[in-house]
Amino acid sequence: MDPDGHALRDVLYKRAAVFRCLADAPASKPELVERLSSSRSTVDRAIDDLADVDCVESRNGTYSLTAAGRFALAEHDRYAATTETIEAGSSLLNGLPEGTTLPSVFLEDATVTVADPHVPSGASTASSELLERATAMRGLAPTVLKSDVFIIDRELDREALDVTVVAEPAVVEALGELSDTPVATLLARDSFDLYRSPESLPYALWVMETPEGDHAGITFRATGDVTGMMTNDSPEAVEWANAELASYRERATPVDQPV
Repeated sequence: MDPDGHALRDVLYKRAAVFRCLADAPASKPELVERLSSSRSTVDRAIDDLADVDCVESRNGTYSLTAAGRFALAEHDRYAATTETIEAGSSLLNGLPEGTTLPSVFLEDATVTVADPHVPSGASTASSELLERATAMRGLAPTVLKSDVFIIDRELDREALDVTVVAEPAVVEALGELSDTPVATLLARDSFDLYRSPESLPYALWVMETPEGDHAGITFRATGDVTGMMTNDSPEAVEWANAELASYRERATPVDQPV
């Protein structure tokens, strides 16, 4: 096999249909011809290509993927799902601070919502609906708006919700300067915890727990408006987000009142 993986990547791309067909169930060449509506010569070449990279094996004329073939297809699918998210959310990702990275477990199969310039609030609809059903919310706050304070305070009127926020120092200071908002009421609630981060925060990462399951997400903003959102409810994405949030909270300091 090609040690740099180029041959395998090439076969995965050219013979994806055969890979998927054999992943569903082993098959003989005549069965592959029928399933794929392809010619026998095309199937012959495809099987030869898969054999060249050790991704197929034959028993009594029936072909099946090897362990290497199954692993290769799974990684190919993960790569495809991740790059699809990156392409759909490139305008959002390009706004992250330089050097910021996101793991594939979050990007893979994430739902991307990019705000309509004429209706920027539409991008935050999904997170607002989640918050209305949430029993717990944990998040990072690199920015703050008056509307954020009102929304969280309103939702905390429900006794079933607990909120923990790690904010940048500038955000904590800004809270003390926001007039006509229930900041003091918010901080007085037992169900709300605010922490001051000693460092800048790369993104507005959050996790919401709902009766239907947990959801991880990142809200993207520019000049105060929500420009888009990425959400992912896979266990792996939520686990990563929870670990990130816990790490930032461990380094942060509890805040009793804004300064």
